[in-house]
Amino acid sequence: MKNYSTIARQELKDWMTRFANVECKEVSPFYFSLSNSIAKDDELIDIAAHCKYRQPMPNLFLAAIHYLLMEENAVSELGSYYPSITTDYKKDLPFGLFKEFCLENKDAIIDIISTRIVQTNALNRCSYILPILSHYFGGKNLNIIDIGTSAGLTMNFEQYEYYFNDEYFFGNSPVKIKSEIREGEIPHFTELPKINKKIGIDQNPLDLKQTQNANWLKALIWADRIPRLKKMNAAIELAQKESTELIKAEKLNEFESIIMEQEKDIPLFVYHTHALYQFSKENRTAFRSLMDEIGSQRDLYYLAVEGHRVFDTDFNAEGVLVVLTTYKKGEKSVKLIAQTNGHANWIKWK
Repeated sequence: MKNYSTIARQELKDWMTRFANVECKEVSPFYFSLSNSIAKDDELIDIAAHCKYRQPMPNLFLAAIHYLLMEENAVSELGSYYPSITTDYKKDLPFGLFKEFCLENKDAIIDIISTRIVQTNALNRCSYILPILSHYFGGKNLNIIDIGTSAGLTMNFEQYEYYFNDEYFFGNSPVKIKSEIREGEIPHFTELPKINKKIGIDQNPLDLKQTQNANWLKALIWADRIPRLKKMNAAIELAQKESTELIKAEKLNEFESIIMEQEKDIPLFVYHTHALYQFSKENRTAFRSLMDEIGSQRDLYYLAVEGHRVFDTDFNAEGVLVVLTTYKKGEKSVKLIAQTNGHANWIKWK
């Protein structure tokens, strides 16, 4: 199994430092401090180097420790410092205690990071999925396919409650989706589509009826993001009552087969959020060609939500782009719908 062990240790240290300063600093003081300390420790970086290749190493490594703490029957000494593990958590985690736990559980950590993948279900991404689906398919029958679905939670968009700029928008649910509209207006909202079929595709789909999978999904949430963890717990409870079809697949011909077997007389919406960045450049190009080929044979709506560098079209915009490609009677049209960030805490509608 290919990992990061062939990459220079200093590169991995720099990666962990960037993760701390760019991703964690403003949103997770706990992981900000921890990641900066890990970046200076050769032994821990050498363990983290076993992360599965093309996976975000800092996220995967920290999630593995988080997962082990969640799996323990009793709260360990390290767990007593994790806000996600106990409400009565201690502050100022001694780094020596963290390192000791990692060294004692080295084999278990390596097993996790060499076999598991980062499969975050950022529920806030539904804040752009819901309005788009209502705008284009309100009141219509619809089939949905989510590529890189993980546990399929974003396909349950109709089960959540929405707020924009702190004002109630739609729904009644224990799962509260909140986002800030920084620019533009929400696409005209009428009613929800009538979902005929939900299909999630992933190289490792997570059946949430299995406790280990539910715990892995929760472990991927940063340990001091308690509101997000509570939201995830509620979403998991809702998902466990659903009958969403999850399919294990990772090859293009498998994607093609699944998409092409869907009824042509029912509109089909295929989407992915932050999935193509894990593809090689060659595979991204092949995937886009596949979508074009399918779109030449049937009507299709294809939503891609990725960092701007992942796209092969220059939209003259940076950050995370929400791009809708429509195939109708063999004609293709591409439109930049919105800009956002990874967790969809804010949206700029176009």
